Amino acid sequence: MPDKNILSQVDIEEEVRKAEIEKREINFRGKILSGLSLSERTIEIGLDLTASIILGPISFEGTTINGNLNLGQAIMRESFYFGSGALNGDLSLRGTMAKGVVNLVGAKIKGSLNFEGLSVTGFLSLAKTRVERDVDLRGIKVNDSYHAGLIIKGDVYLREAVIAGSLQVTDSSVEGSLDMLKAFIGRGVDLRGVDVQNFLILKEAEIKGEINLEGAKYKEIIK
Repeated sequence: MPDKNILSQVDIEEEVRKAEIEKREINFRGKILSGLSLSERTIEIGLDLTASIILGPISFEGTTINGNLNLGQAIMRESFYFGSGALNGDLSLRGTMAKGVVNLVGAKIKGSLNFEGLSVTGFLSLAKTRVERDVDLRGIKVNDSYHAGLIIKGDVYLREAVIAGSLQVTDSSVEGSLDMLKAFIGRGVDLRGVDVQNFLILKEAEIKGEINLEGAKYKEIIK
């Protein structure tokens, strides 16, 4: 028998429907979800998944969310995908534990992005992502992932990302490379104390403010 404490996709859709009717935030705070698939649609309100546990994959592929998306302190047992999505608010994965990759390739975020203290097993991708405010990656940990003899490198991809505000990556640990090829940063980049075990790639990056590399460690820097 299914565990009544674990929300199914049917339960999730019912909460989304009720919240939209009642014009309130979708509330999964502290809940256990079997997975979360809300792809290719428009959601007119924000989602609160603070301190939730999501057992399966999470997908917002191609979805527009007209509000904030909060997954702070959540535990994500599999992948998180927001490819080509749009968020008209802030995105928080502050203090979140992700057992799979976190992929926002091509997403558009009108607010800020707070990933402070995020732990990822696999890669973190903000490639081609557009963020209209600041990006906070302070204290993140991105580690390699091993599956059936295959290795997913613990890379952080910011290739061709457009960040209108500042980028903070202070005191973070990256088991793979930190790749900022052709990224645009509208304000400063703070890399103080970052530990990148492979390459720090800044080639063709356009940074409008100062870049601070005080105490940064890396195998090689590519400019």
